[in-house]
Amino acid sequence: MGMSDKLSRREFIETLAKSAALAGLTIAPETRRVFASPSKFDLVIKNGMIVDGMGNEPFESDLGIIGEYIQAIEKVDPSQAKKVIDASKKIVSPGFIDIHSHSDFEPFLNPKAESKIRQGVTTELVGNCGSSAFPLKKSCFEDEEEILKEAKIEITWENLEGYHLLLEKRGIAVNHGTLVGQGTVRRFIIGNARRKPSTEEMEMMKKLVSDAMSQGAFGLSTGLEYIPDRFSSTDEIIELCKVIADFKGFYATHMRSEDTFLLEAVGEALHISESACLPLQISHLKASGKENYYKIPFVFDLIERAKERGLDVSADRYPYTAYSTTLSISFPAWALDGGPQCFVERLKDRELREKMKEETMEKVVANNGWESMLINHVQNEKNRHLIGKYIQEAADEVGQDPYEFACDLLISEGGNLSITGFGMSEENTASVLKHPQVMLCSDGSALAPYGPLDRGIPHPRNYGTFPRFLKVYVREKKILTLTEAIQKMTSMPARRMGLRDRGAIKKGFYADLVIFDLSRILDKATYTDPKQYPEGIDYVIVNGKVVISKGEHSGELPGKILRHKKA
Repeated sequence: MGMSDKLSRREFIETLAKSAALAGLTIAPETRRVFASPSKFDLVIKNGMIVDGMGNEPFESDLGIIGEYIQAIEKVDPSQAKKVIDASKKIVSPGFIDIHSHSDFEPFLNPKAESKIRQGVTTELVGNCGSSAFPLKKSCFEDEEEILKEAKIEITWENLEGYHLLLEKRGIAVNHGTLVGQGTVRRFIIGNARRKPSTEEMEMMKKLVSDAMSQGAFGLSTGLEYIPDRFSSTDEIIELCKVIADFKGFYATHMRSEDTFLLEAVGEALHISESACLPLQISHLKASGKENYYKIPFVFDLIERAKERGLDVSADRYPYTAYSTTLSISFPAWALDGGPQCFVERLKDRELREKMKEETMEKVVANNGWESMLINHVQNEKNRHLIGKYIQEAADEVGQDPYEFACDLLISEGGNLSITGFGMSEENTASVLKHPQVMLCSDGSALAPYGPLDRGIPHPRNYGTFPRFLKVYVREKKILTLTEAIQKMTSMPARRMGLRDRGAIKKGFYADLVIFDLSRILDKATYTDPKQYPEGIDYVIVNGKVVISKGEHSGELPGKILRHKKA
C-alpha cells in the first residue's frame, strides 16, 4: 500500500517507526526528514530580483522549478529543493531570445552554442536574410559542406523535417527555431539566374515554402541585397508571403537597401506585408553611411503610419555601429548573375570590370568608403595576412587603387569576401534600439574560440550583443530602463514567434532563465579581439537544466527544436 493511497505522510512515518521498533531498529533523524519533507522542486532560485519580461516592475521572489517548468513564484523553503541557487543581489530574467540569428549549421559543429549561451541566449531563430539550411541541394551549400566534412558531419537532410531530426539526434544547448529562406528556395528551383520564374517554377517555390511551414518554419525571410534574392521582384515575394500568411507565419526581411534607397526599401517591405496580409519583421534596421543618417526619423514615421493602418510591424537591431556582410553586395546585380563563379569571370574581364565601377563606387561611398571596410575572414590561405586590415589600408600597402585591389581579392576568394563595415552612427543606433517597435538581435552565430568555429576575426556581436545592450544602453547611457530592455530580449521576440510559453517568468512557462549582475555585466568582445566571452552572467537555465553555472558551461544540451504551430 502506498502512503498516498490511504495514509497521510505523518501516519506513514509513524507506522514505519513502529515497524522498525518491533524489529529492534531505529530510524535516523535525517531519514525521518527525507520522508517528512521530500524534495518538491528540482531547482529553487532564492532571493532574486525578478524582471518578468512582461513590463512589470521588478520584485524580489524565489522561483521553484519542477522538471522543465516554472511552478512557483513565491517564497520557497530551500529544504524542498534538490538544488538551490542563491540569486541574492542578482537579476533573474527570462532567457534571452535572439530573433535574428545565423546559427544554421553551427550547432552541428559545436552543439554547446558557446558564444550565445554565455550571453544569456536560450532561444535562437535562424534562417534569416533569405538563407536557410533547407530545402537542400548540396551544390548550394558547398562551403558549408566542406566545413562540416572537416568535422566528420555529413549533410543527409533535404527538407526542414530532416534538418530538425538530425539536430534533435545530436542535441543542442539552446532552443532552436527557423525561418525558411526565400533565396534558398529560389536557388533550389532556378539557381542563381537573374530572371523571373516561370508560372510552373513559381508554383514549385510556393510548394517548397508550404512544405517548410507545415514542418514547423516560423515564416519566410529575404535577403534582398544578396543573390539570388536580389533578382526577385516585389510581386514574386508577395506570392510567397501569401503562402506564409495561410500558416499564420511572418515575413522577415533584410531589405533591398539599407543606405541610399533605404526609404524605398522600407516602403517595399511594408507593401509586401500589407498585400499578403501578414506581420512584418524588418531585420537589423539601420541607416548606413553618413549621407543617410538623417533618414531614420522618416523610417520611424513610415513604420508608425503602417501600424495606424493596422499592420503588425516590428524590427530588430544589434547594439553596434558596424555591420558584417560580403563585399559582393556592393557590386551591380547584373555582375552577380549566375552566382560567384560567373561574377569572378566578369571581374577578370577588364571591360566588364570597368563597367561595374561607377555603380559599385556609389555603393561604397554611400557606406563611408573603402577605409571603413575591414577584412574579417578569407578562404584563401595566401590572403590570411589581410585579415584585420581595411581595404583602403591593404591597397595602399601594395600601391594599388582600392577598387582594383578589391576586384583582384574577390577573384582570389572565389567571388566572396567577408567584411565588417563601419557604416552607422551611435546616435541612430541608440534611437533605433529605444524605439518601442524594435527588439534586440545579434545577427550573429553561435561560435567558439576553439575548434572549427574559431575562424577569422568575427564581428563582436557574435560574443557580446546581449551583455553590451544591458551595459551600454541600460547601465551607462540609461536610454532604456532594465524592464524595457528585458522586454526587447524576451517577450517581444517570443510574441513575434508566437511562443505562448516562453519569453516571460510565469507559472507554467518553460524555465528558460538568466541570472546576472547588472553592476558588473561586461561585453569583452571588440572588433580587433572579438573571441571573448562576457562577464556578469552567472547562470543560464534552459528548460529547467543549468547550462551555465557560475560562468562556466556545464556541458548540458537541453535545448528543444521549436516548431511553429498554426494559430
